[in-house]
Amino acid sequence: MKLTGRLSRTLLYLSLAILLILTVAITPRIGSGKLEPETLDRVMGSIRIPRLLLAMLAGAGLSLAGVIFQALFRNPLAEPFTLGVTSGASLAVVLSLAFGWTGAGLVSEWNLSPSASFFVMGLSQSAIAFCGALVVVGIVYSISRWRRESALSTLLLAGVSMNFICGAGIILVYYWIREYESKQVLIWLIGSVEATGPAKQMATAAVGLVLLLGLVVVIFLHRDLDLLMMGETLAASRGVSVARTRAAAYFVASFMTACVVSVCGPIAFVGLLVPHTMRTLIGPAHRHLIPACLLFGMSLLPICDCLARNLLAWTSPENYSQLPVGVVTSVLGGIFFLILLLHQSHDRPIMT
Repeated sequence: MKLTGRLSRTLLYLSLAILLILTVAITPRIGSGKLEPETLDRVMGSIRIPRLLLAMLAGAGLSLAGVIFQALFRNPLAEPFTLGVTSGASLAVVLSLAFGWTGAGLVSEWNLSPSASFFVMGLSQSAIAFCGALVVVGIVYSISRWRRESALSTLLLAGVSMNFICGAGIILVYYWIREYESKQVLIWLIGSVEATGPAKQMATAAVGLVLLLGLVVVIFLHRDLDLLMMGETLAASRGVSVARTRAAAYFVASFMTACVVSVCGPIAFVGLLVPHTMRTLIGPAHRHLIPACLLFGMSLLPICDCLARNLLAWTSPENYSQLPVGVVTSVLGGIFFLILLLHQSHDRPIMT
């Protein structure tokens, strides 16, 4: 059901804004056990508020990237991880853990303090993941440029191919590494918005900056994205530079995804679920879709993280541990697709 008319859209925006306000006000205060006021202030300032901020930025970044990819491929089931960006970052991190490229050499050479050591090693991992993602982005785009006559389909097929290749590399390296590194790899591959320490907080600021720049570009391109969804021939006839717009959209979405993944790991389904849901409610026009996706994405991931942090504590208090947020988003994504499948009419494909 689409909400048409200015009043309906205003009510949707208002509902999403209220949801975001409630998310910011409530989710940081939900935790296991009761804390003393002075302890609560310290936990809120150093752990929960930075974690909330990173979750909001990551949710917004993945949602906005999902909007772009779905417009680029004219497919409501496209997502930020379609083109191998996530698998490239993941393979880079797995290789860094396997071969010791974690900043440990710099720590020992510079004789750093424990706090500075965590900073250097955390920043090194984010930088390695970001570089791995950009390498795959460059390879996929270069292949699509080589096959000019079918650039869009080549872009998609090259991304899928890189996903398989990087996935095979991850499995191969994971098979070789020791138990300690394998646990680190598994935790990173599931995805987390843990933001403790200056390295993660600096990385959070970088995510916010990239998101802001990406948002400016997408707002500038919103009319071109509308026309691209109607077909490249129609878009070109309306004055859209198809190749330039496609390249700008691809790189902006890929950079935002790479930045988020380099800090949080591969968090699944947010970039698919949010744009698909909002498009169903508000329609495909990007001037309406972009703000709705930003608001919903900034609320959804913190709510999922709150569930991940506390779910085991609520169900098994004596054996408390935290789930990675990627577990919750994957479950929600699976449920979302089952609901979509069950409510889809028999004569209409899901892809429309």
